[in-house]
Amino acid sequence: MIEIVYEKEKQKSEGNESFFRIPNNIRQIGEVGGTQRIYIEDYAYTYLCRISSENLTRGMGAILLGQANWKDGVSYLFIKSAVALPDMEVSEEHLEFTQEIWNHVYEKNKEYFPDQEVVGWFLSIPGCSMELHQVICQTHLDHFGGSDKILFVMEPLEKEEAFYRYEDGRMSRQTGFYVYYEKNEPMHNFLIAQNQKMEKKTEEVDDSAVRNFRKKVEKNAGQEQKKSGFPVMKAAGICAAVAVLAVGVLYLNDYQKLQSAREVIADIDQERQAAGVQETTPVNGEVNQEAADEQQTEEERASASEENEQEVQETDTDQGEQNRTAEEREENSASGNTDPEQSGQSEAEQEEDSSQISGEIHPTYTIQRGDTITKISIKTYGSTEKVREICELNNLSVNDLIYPGQKILLP
Repeated sequence: MIEIVYEKEKQKSEGNESFFRIPNNIRQIGEVGGTQRIYIEDYAYTYLCRISSENLTRGMGAILLGQANWKDGVSYLFIKSAVALPDMEVSEEHLEFTQEIWNHVYEKNKEYFPDQEVVGWFLSIPGCSMELHQVICQTHLDHFGGSDKILFVMEPLEKEEAFYRYEDGRMSRQTGFYVYYEKNEPMHNFLIAQNQKMEKKTEEVDDSAVRNFRKKVEKNAGQEQKKSGFPVMKAAGICAAVAVLAVGVLYLNDYQKLQSAREVIADIDQERQAAGVQETTPVNGEVNQEAADEQQTEEERASASEENEQEVQETDTDQGEQNRTAEEREENSASGNTDPEQSGQSEAEQEEDSSQISGEIHPTYTIQRGDTITKISIKTYGSTEKVREICELNNLSVNDLIYPGQKILLP
């Protein structure tokens, strides 16, 4: 059951209520009862939902920060922030909070949430049972003992979620909780810092890809030059000589045919003179027709020759452009210019070049608002099977943040 609850007026302070207040704008999820009230701020709740939905093939953990209060025997727990644990191995059978993990939590707590304390932890395990495994219960007792600490569990595949509290010697599932909305600058600043780190990491990856590609291009150019053994200009000259030779052969064949035709006509004239027969108009007409045919043949040969010469000129032009491109690359490499705009490459060419670094052609995808790696895999391939390949191809981890406008490669 979900309902909206607004508490406009704050009642008289009792217990230690003077140190906390009930939020005005809250959303109730489930039936809230018992001796504990759990309130989670919307920024923290959205952050946990996102890291859960983006990791459909592995477990994720996080530490919950906030404050705990009580009034009239009822515990009021406020979850204001959350810090993900990307390096923690999470499964139903294996959980371990190492000293490195706690150091990471303390650093983030001191840097972004100095006025908050640890109030519990978070688990997202695909396919996990909402009846908690013994390993999870024991981990909670070892590191989060006491009735004022809670466990928030999400199952990303079936979209199940629940809070647990240790009471009466067991982990008891809470029937409901509240999501409240108010200004949360510490969590907001933490998310901005995470996005900036992601942008910086993406820029470093892009620069590295460009440098690696240029090194490969230079290496391939050197190998091709060694294999050929001739400069590009010599190769162009050889092509031009072959074309001229072909044209000369065509002219020679035409000349030989013309000479043969003249010899045949001369033989016919000699035979007619020997026989005392005078040339007649039909004979002259036949000779003129043959001469016209020969003239037409010569015109066709000349046209073919002009086309061959044009192809040779185009070949020379293409070779010249390739030479200039090679020279420009050598100049850019010698001057240390690694900027895609200064090297003359457009953004589209850079993306295409970057997608061919490994010898394979990969399409690119521009991140849209609301996209996650999982959503991109489902949108493009119809399932989540490509999540790991997308992450590996773009040097990302499954818990890294992506942002609108970012371009990634698809397998």
